Parts: sequence; C-alpha cells; structure tokens
Amino acid sequence: MANLISATFTEENERQVMTLLTQLKSLLPFGIKLSDDEKKHLNRLDDGRIPFVEKGLFYGERQPLVVPPYTNLGEYKKDIDFVKATSRVGAELQSLAEMLNDARTAAGSDAYQAALSVYNSAKGAAKQGVPGTQTIVDEMGKLFEGQRNNSKAGEATSK
Repeated sequence: MANLISATFTEENERQVMTLLTQLKSLLPFGIKLSDDEKKHLNRLDDGRIPFVEKGLFYGERQPLVVPPYTNLGEYKKDIDFVKATSRVGAELQSLAEMLNDARTAAGSDAYQAALSVYNSAKGAAKQGVPGTQTIVDEMGKLFEGQRNNSKAGEATSK
C-alpha cells in the first residue's frame, strides 16, 4: 500500500476552519455568480492585458477628450484596483484549495486501497471456508458492485 498521506483533521480543526471561512466570506460580500453563457460573452482580463488596461486609464486621466461620455474613469480605476488585489488573494485561495484537494485525493486513494485489500482478503478467506467471512464479502460486494476506480475496471484487485 502506498500510504501517500497520514494526516488528521479533527472536528475542532473543522470548526475553526469553517469559522475562518465564514469570516473570510464576510470580507468578500461582492461575490456574484455568472452563468457559463455570461462568462463566454465577457471580455477577459488576464495578466497579459493588464498593462493595456492600465495604459488606457493613464491616458484617460491625462487626456479627458479621448474618454467617451459613457466611460466612468472612477469606476474604471476601481475595477482595475479590484482585479489586481483580488487576483493576489485568488491565487492564494486556489493554492490552498489545490493543496486540500490533493491531500483529500491522496487520503481517499489510501483508504480505497485499504478497503480493496480487506475485500480481497475476505474473498480469499471465504473461499477457504473461514467462518463469518462470506458476510463481509456479501456486504462489501454490494457496495463494490458497479463501482469503478478511475484507473481500474472490473474485479477488485490489490497491489
């Protein structure tokens, strides 16, 4: 068995993190939900385009004649400041989420591999007539039936 990770996360840890997440959400009250269709039709501001947007603001503030009457420079500046600040926070949150997801994936893989080893061992014991093991095979078999590991299909195997 690989044992990719050995970690604990207590109920107290979970409560503390959930409290902090609630506090964090309260600091981010501007969150909105865009549909996939809305996202598809929006212009994208990636790191490569930020200098273009900054230059537009620079010239707009210095040459008011080139600013269309429907463009609010105050909101323009507010938007770019928001993008830059939230990009830094977003990168940290994505990194944290990736670390948590990877740790959960590793622990899940370890647990699934252990379950497969128990199931396969019970099947072997049941074939040998060890009392009480057929119940284990039957119960685990119901849960295993129809399930597929991403990298394996078919009968349970253990390494």
